[in-house]
Amino acid sequence: MIESDESRLLEQLLNDAWDYHDQESVRLASELEAVSPAAVLPRLLAPFLHLSIHTIGTHLGDWPRALILGKRIAAGHAPDLETMKAWGWLYVAAVLSGDLVEAADVELSYLKAAGDDFGAALLELRFMLSEALVGSKRVGEGARLYRRALDVVGHVQPSARLDRTIAVASNNLAWELYEMSPRTADEGALMQLSAETSLKFWLKCGNWTNAERGHYLNALVANVTGNPEPGLTHADTALAIIAANGERPLDAALLHLARAVSLAALGDADGAARAVGDAEAAATKLAAMDLKARFAAERAKVLAAVL
Repeated sequence: MIESDESRLLEQLLNDAWDYHDQESVRLASELEAVSPAAVLPRLLAPFLHLSIHTIGTHLGDWPRALILGKRIAAGHAPDLETMKAWGWLYVAAVLSGDLVEAADVELSYLKAAGDDFGAALLELRFMLSEALVGSKRVGEGARLYRRALDVVGHVQPSARLDRTIAVASNNLAWELYEMSPRTADEGALMQLSAETSLKFWLKCGNWTNAERGHYLNALVANVTGNPEPGLTHADTALAIIAANGERPLDAALLHLARAVSLAALGDADGAARAVGDAEAAATKLAAMDLKARFAAERAKVLAAVL
């Protein structure tokens, strides 16, 4: 299929919009609704539906609107191994819109496209729904579904696609719980489980960036649950991954700040001060103002906690 200028512009939008979709959801939703279905090539279908349904459903809270757009864009496509994830996001939008008949119909299309990978595909839908529930601040419902789905993972044929879905859903759940305050004991335990699960599956299906960020999340979770020794180990492991693969100035700076928190909790005030200095040194390589601002905000929080 020949790519049009409109398709190339859409691909650029899909690549760029994740950086601002949560801050400019209203504008982005209108832009996505203005896209012609003809511009959405098969390889762009799943990314388009993921972004549009997440933006309109999760951030704007308008699941029926998200479903209408998703159905309009998907109408000219057939579910297959390349496009089936799009039907997964349609399933999520249909469930959260309350259109259970549409959800069941879309689910069957998704499972048919999966072929022999039936069990993994069914679980993948549950993790996708769990992720959407957590993103919509329905953490209790998302966590319930997440735990039940996780219990079944060992009973289905392994799938690289399912591994990635579990990694993403676990990551998002752990971050949502990490940012909650206060947390119950059960929520703290679930935060730790989802962080550990995310790292486990990123190590199976992700790249080195996924691995170091997974260790960073686990370092933060260990620190807030009163376990600074594993927190320090996770941070050191992540820094070693970065050193072996390439520069990640912001990630390195944040990891040094996590080390400072661990060291302070272990009673090593001098080590904590050195870690803050290391973080500041890493941050000198940051060029973008938004990244500098993010580091400054995290540094202020850490200094307030360790001094």
